[in-house]
Parts: sequence; C-alpha cells; structure tokens
Amino acid sequence: MEADKIKNRARNNAYALLRQRPQSEFEIRRRLKLKGYGGDVIEGVIEDLRRAGEVDDGKFARLWVDSRMHSNPMGDVVLRHELKQKGVADSIIEATLEDKAKNYDEYEVAFSMAKEQYARLKKLDRRKALKRIYDFLLRRGFKYDTIRKITDELIGLGKEDELPED
Repeated sequence: MEADKIKNRARNNAYALLRQRPQSEFEIRRRLKLKGYGGDVIEGVIEDLRRAGEVDDGKFARLWVDSRMHSNPMGDVVLRHELKQKGVADSIIEATLEDKAKNYDEYEVAFSMAKEQYARLKKLDRRKALKRIYDFLLRRGFKYDTIRKITDELIGLGKEDELPED
C-alpha cells in the first residue's frame, strides 16, 4: 500500500513537470531522482507516462525545434546541442533536424536575421559590422558555409548600401 502512495506521488510530480512545459524522458527521470524517488518507482512512472502518451522524446524534440524556430530561431548546431542536453537520443535528434530542414530553409532564416542585424549596424565600419553578423549567426548555431554565403551576399549588397525588401 505504501509503495502505491509513493508511486502516485511520483506520478503527480511528473504531471506537474509536464504542465509547466513538455519534458523529455531524461528530464523527468532526473527531476524524480532529485526528489528522492528510487529507480523502480521512476521506471514505473515513466512506463505509465509512455503508455498514456504523455512522454515521447520524438514528439518532444519536434515541439522543441518548432518552438525555437518560431520564437528564437537557431541553427542545427545549437538545436542538436540543446536536444542532447535534454537527453534525447541521437537518432531522434537527426530525424527531427531532417524534418526541420523540410519546413525551414536554414539559409532564409539566417539571412533574414542577418539583414536585421545589418540594418542595426549600418553606422559601423563595414568589416566590423560583417564580423558582428558573422559572430551573431555563429552563436545561433548556423553552419559555417551558410554564414559565409550570407556575409558574401551582404558584402555585395552593401555596395548599393540598400538591402532589397522581401
């Protein structure tokens, strides 16, 4: 009877976490362990949550990537790192990033962000502005080739000193 109470309390803790935001299996395990629950209780709760469809790392990864791309776009490098930190399996991460590539053109997303930065940095020396844009996109996790292509394009656009409107 006592074991059932402990498992119910652990399950309630897990649901409280899931009400805050979607969670990966790893995150729930870690939080339940921090609360002092044993391995058997945690495994039982995770299994119940899986059966109920409340925990699914594939679904979590897709939600995470979509959320990031809508609110604060990032490149694959940062997204891969964030999902890895959340305990998502490499195969799920790769599949999710492949799906992302179908829905979002990394070049277009990065170029749009670069244009905004470029407009803000007009008063700076051209090389300094391009360096800042390069660093900004690099921190955002965009691939080197993409960043290079964008900075080259901005150099070409800068000669007219006007960026084309979308």
